[in-house]
Amino acid sequence: MAKRKTKKKVKPVERKWTSGINPKSNMSYEKYMKSGLEIISKRFSIRTYKLAPKDEYPSFQRGKDLRVQIYFDNKYVEGSEFIIEQTFWYMSNSNKDDRSHMRGWADPKLKAFHDAVQKGKEKQKKKK
Repeated sequence: MAKRKTKKKVKPVERKWTSGINPKSNMSYEKYMKSGLEIISKRFSIRTYKLAPKDEYPSFQRGKDLRVQIYFDNKYVEGSEFIIEQTFWYMSNSNKDDRSHMRGWADPKLKAFHDAVQKGKEKQKKKK
């Protein structure tokens, strides 16, 4: 009598979320965020401002810092505003350590937007 082969049950491995952008790319923070948001949805846009209200941002330094806001369908996304140094925002990251540092700041923001878009898609499916 021949033995039967048994199939092993494979548990799906939960992958760590990535932005989908080549990890060796030397994009600046600005280009990385723009392309990451575009991958998530073409309806996202980023606006940068060289000025900020003093009462809301006392640590803002004019000429050194930027105020960045993210919009979805030309509507401001609540809580998406952040302050960043101009050099950090515009500088391309050819050094491996610089890339990992920049992505350490950018990826949590992109993940939050990705999760929000996925929740919206699920709500749309439930309505239908």
